[in-house]
Amino acid sequence: MSSAPEKFDYRLRVSSRARRVSLRIKPWVGLEVVVPKRFPQQQIGRILQQHEEWIRRQLARHAPNLAAPPLPEEIRLPALGSRWSVEIDAALDSLRELPGHRLHIPAERRLAIDSLRGWIRRQARRHLPARLRELARQHGFGYERVSIRSQKSRWGSCSSRGTISLNDQLLFLSPEAVDYLLIHELCHTREMNHSPRFWALVEACCPDWKALDAELSPGLAKVPDWFRHDLLSQG
Repeated sequence: MSSAPEKFDYRLRVSSRARRVSLRIKPWVGLEVVVPKRFPQQQIGRILQQHEEWIRRQLARHAPNLAAPPLPEEIRLPALGSRWSVEIDAALDSLRELPGHRLHIPAERRLAIDSLRGWIRRQARRHLPARLRELARQHGFGYERVSIRSQKSRWGSCSSRGTISLNDQLLFLSPEAVDYLLIHELCHTREMNHSPRFWALVEACCPDWKALDAELSPGLAKVPDWFRHDLLSQG
């Protein structure tokens, strides 16, 4: 006799960008089901049953990451040379920045994490574009515009139209590594490739680029757990 299919707790997210159903294992959430708009939700149970073995295996594999990480008592932003103390205030529903490099955050975990991530994004938008402009001026580069996002696996990118996208998590890296990344993307405004000419241009602007490039490779490990996004997605 076959056993009854397991019922999983999951969070449903309807996405206008989704073209098909996807299953994801996310920190603090567990199983997330992403569906396109107008997807018949009564079919979700059947999809979970079809992928029951995969779901059980991935939940077990990532069990240590599903437990909520502790909220930080301190935030260090090496790129800015700053350190902030963090305190919980049960009366708040959003982050409050106080004098003396102090942050007060809500007691509810999801609100606290979202508030902290939003604060990091604002810091990145305040500082990274200004540094990009300064480096562009120093080395004679031009670009169309800059955007700041939370990218999952890339520190930055440059489009063929000269738009430079930067990861707000760069603030957790050293100033030297950040400058190298910005120069790297500025060089792409002239060479949209990684040809010898591109690397020669990078080296002319940043002689230590090889050591700094090596620092970027494991750099995501320096991003604190409370900031991280998806662990795994299927498909």
